[in-house]
Amino acid sequence: MSFLINNPQYWRTDLFGEKDLKETELAINKEGQIKLPAELINKLNLNNNKYKVTVKDGNLYFKKVDPELKKIYIEPTSDCNLNCKTCVRHSWDESMGFMDIKDYKNLIKGLQNFNHLKRISFWGIGEPLYHNQLAKMIELAKGLDMNTQVITNGLLLTEKRSKKLLKAGLDSIVISIDGTSSETFSDIRSGADLKEVLESIKLFKKTRDKMGKSDVEIGLEYVLMKSNIKELKSLRKLVIELGVSFIFLTNVLPYTEEMVDEILYSYSISRSKPQDRTMHRPEVYLPPTDLREDTVKNITGISGKTSSISTNQIDFDPHRGYCKFVEEGSIAVNWKGEVSPCVPLMHSYDCYIRERKKHIKKYVLGNIKSEKISTIWNSEEFKSFRKKVIEFPFSECTQCSGCDMSKSNQEDCHGNQFPVCGDCLWAKGVIQCP
Repeated sequence: MSFLINNPQYWRTDLFGEKDLKETELAINKEGQIKLPAELINKLNLNNNKYKVTVKDGNLYFKKVDPELKKIYIEPTSDCNLNCKTCVRHSWDESMGFMDIKDYKNLIKGLQNFNHLKRISFWGIGEPLYHNQLAKMIELAKGLDMNTQVITNGLLLTEKRSKKLLKAGLDSIVISIDGTSSETFSDIRSGADLKEVLESIKLFKKTRDKMGKSDVEIGLEYVLMKSNIKELKSLRKLVIELGVSFIFLTNVLPYTEEMVDEILYSYSISRSKPQDRTMHRPEVYLPPTDLREDTVKNITGISGKTSSISTNQIDFDPHRGYCKFVEEGSIAVNWKGEVSPCVPLMHSYDCYIRERKKHIKKYVLGNIKSEKISTIWNSEEFKSFRKKVIEFPFSECTQCSGCDMSKSNQEDCHGNQFPVCGDCLWAKGVIQCP
């Protein structure tokens, strides 16, 4: 198998994956062709696929035009034992429910031919541990040799439940902690007890180690807000105390008007180089600077909310979003069995982008109750959507004050129709998912 490449004298490529990352050096012959090892071709399923070659800084990169399905987000339930201030349930009117285990088994059966599938992550709007068959779901996923992850508030993580999850083959667990003081934690988490959560994590670690499963990772997720940012420095201490191996920081997406003032990205959402510099949106070049409180305060004084911040350290284009869900081959399945291309489009709800209220209409491409997952993934509608999102032709809604079209994701001023993604904070890197 050959790829026609004319410029570089060697080719470097990464075998993408979490545990098999390595580098290969390949020569190009006089005809500008390169021969890839059979191992590489088979591992990446390079045969009979179309590729896009990109030139950047004198180097060539190639990737598949249409990504393989590699990750699935499963919402076992939309119900929860908490009523957090940050939850989307404050801005929707959907009913609560639990995924039928029969539907999940059909999904697992349909995934057997997806050779590049790497992970199933159990979380969504609700609390995954609320589902009494979560351990069985993990066990079935492990039958396909997949990495499994659960994101939880930790309150239901008893010793008995921990044993079930570990025995089923859980690979990692992420506990949401949005404050390191009891007062802040209980305020955000609607009366939940921080001490109880910390004890649950310690108990899980103790149970994990007793069962000889120390390779099961424990992580923390922390939603950054004005009301908890000062407690972030205490999180490092908890890492040592709890035996945590990673911390996932993300921003808050307000679902109510009361939460709008909590965001920490009013300025940074306009970072990097604008297409057109004007007096209303000047570009501010920022050198490497210590992010001390007094420094940041004065820098924001000159930049304002409408200026763009350009640095040599940030390789980011605000005019072209990057959707990790699509680019990295993901789907999301809610408790009803509805398949969406990403977590943000799994439900319908209201949210606030900066101060603008916006209605998000969910985007469903099929349902595992009545369709095979392969049929949904390979449908022309889904392929077309993935292609469009990778090109990202959407309006730059996060870069302007917003027009009437930005009140929903139905259409935008560039002529794109539902669903439009120009206002997506995930695509802008502002909000992250584990």
